[in-house]
Amino acid sequence: MNLFLISNGNFDYDGRLRELYKVFSEMGTLYSITQGSVSQDARHKGHNGSYISFIKEAVKYGKTLEKIDVLVLDNRKSIIPGLMLKASKKPAVTIQDCRELYVKKEVPHFAGKMGCVIEKWGIDRSDIIICANKERADIMKEMFSLKDTPIVYENLRRLVYSSDSAEQLQKEKFAHLINDDEIRLISSSGCSVSRTNDVLVSNLDRVEKKCRLFLVGGNTDEDEEAIRSIMKNKGLDNVEILGQVNQDELKYLISVSHIGIVNYHQKDTNNKYCASGKVYEFIYDGVPVVTTTNPPLKNMCDGAHIGEADDNYADGINKVMTDYDGYREAAKVFASKNPVEENNNKLLREIKDKIAQLTI
Repeated sequence: MNLFLISNGNFDYDGRLRELYKVFSEMGTLYSITQGSVSQDARHKGHNGSYISFIKEAVKYGKTLEKIDVLVLDNRKSIIPGLMLKASKKPAVTIQDCRELYVKKEVPHFAGKMGCVIEKWGIDRSDIIICANKERADIMKEMFSLKDTPIVYENLRRLVYSSDSAEQLQKEKFAHLINDDEIRLISSSGCSVSRTNDVLVSNLDRVEKKCRLFLVGGNTDEDEEAIRSIMKNKGLDNVEILGQVNQDELKYLISVSHIGIVNYHQKDTNNKYCASGKVYEFIYDGVPVVTTTNPPLKNMCDGAHIGEADDNYADGINKVMTDYDGYREAAKVFASKNPVEENNNKLLREIKDKIAQLTI
């Protein structure tokens, strides 16, 4: 069986994309095109140009393949080249992974609204739909009038070092940030004000233990200035703005942190019913979390005792620290009961079953 995976996601930084790649590699001969560097597999093409050139390259690569049995479209930017190939290569099955849940009436700009139209177009022409959590699956079934509920593929992902020496290299690089008398907090949403990291920084002085916050991730100049302004006004010297980091750096910083911060706003459906991979990056390293009160995050915290949901952060951080060993053990137990491999195997089984039904 020949499969062709199209994604405009960056293979180097996109955890969900890498896991999808693993899953579909198990189904047959996988060809793929993504942003970022290429893997050791010659069938995986890397692309780092504009979106228009990505469309052209994806279609060009797909047309070189003798046959495409299963066409896999990752996120909505893959839909245009995917459906162009669907018309010419006529795959037996088209699969679309809808990792986001944008609602047209909630999107303020024209390009975003057009993206919603294109996504609906792609969904209508796909045989199998995948989404990232149960809440989204139920919403999508109603919103798109689907006959079947989308397959749920949670964003379980575990960060791993790229080499045996990577951990020691990061230890040396970040040694100046590690103080034994502090609890370390980490947010991988950078300085994002829309995700309320301004609230997080503003409330650090309410944390009862001496702490240091690592803000990891890309930042806009405006957001970074907002965070630095809060730091200056409050006289804070315990916030480290580290910018975007690679996987080795992120894994090390998480491994030496005590609490992971997972935050989303609730102003639209996509964010309210977030399907966070970040929470799993923390849990698989045995790091408890403090999250915003978005339903999927709160349900997870309340049900598994892996952390606390608190939109103001400080009370949640203080509560976790009062029983830190208990929360940390709960995170480890959750990780052991929900292995990434089983999540992948579950998706693989469900897709195979669905394909069998479609091709009878």
